[in-house]
Amino acid sequence: MTESTSLAFNIDWRDPVSTDERIVGGIAVPWNETSRLTPDPAGERFLPGSLVRSVKARETRLKLFRGSHGHDMIPVGRPVKIDARHPDGLWTTWRIANTPAGDQTLEEVREGLLDSFSVGFRAIRTQRGTDGAREIVEAELGEVTLLPTGAYDGARVLEVRAPTLQAADIAAWLAAHPVPTVDRTPIPDLYRYGLARRT
Repeated sequence: MTESTSLAFNIDWRDPVSTDERIVGGIAVPWNETSRLTPDPAGERFLPGSLVRSVKARETRLKLFRGSHGHDMIPVGRPVKIDARHPDGLWTTWRIANTPAGDQTLEEVREGLLDSFSVGFRAIRTQRGTDGAREIVEAELGEVTLLPTGAYDGARVLEVRAPTLQAADIAAWLAAHPVPTVDRTPIPDLYRYGLARRT
């Protein structure tokens, strides 16, 4: 059975590295953090290394979605890098598609409307911790989704990089929208026609 858990993040803006970057990145799954907002009443947490095998097998085929799991999910990004050995959790970096849905996603991330990741996964091996929480020892990662809210308060989105307006963009717009030509009547003629007065 496929299960999902939601993860919450803060946003820390960084300057774009180049004009064509459309990057969202951060911790998609924090290690050793217990969430009570899962189906297991005792809570649930991922252990370090629990997604290494899955990421190695499926990294290039994973997608970033927007929307709830199984409900109106729209693919908006592909992986740039997924680090399943990062000490804090599953570090993911995504390039957002240059599509209307991708543009909307970037804007909503900028505005803080989409500030959470969620993962869909299938647990392969689990155990009970000393506190009774379900510990994910190994899991198969299905997808990563951007959502408005999540369950893990300690995880964070650490980078968002998007294009900024450049001088070349402004020049191209001006070339496509030339200033209209105005027929100017010489000042002496305005006096002659009584349309201006000398002071």
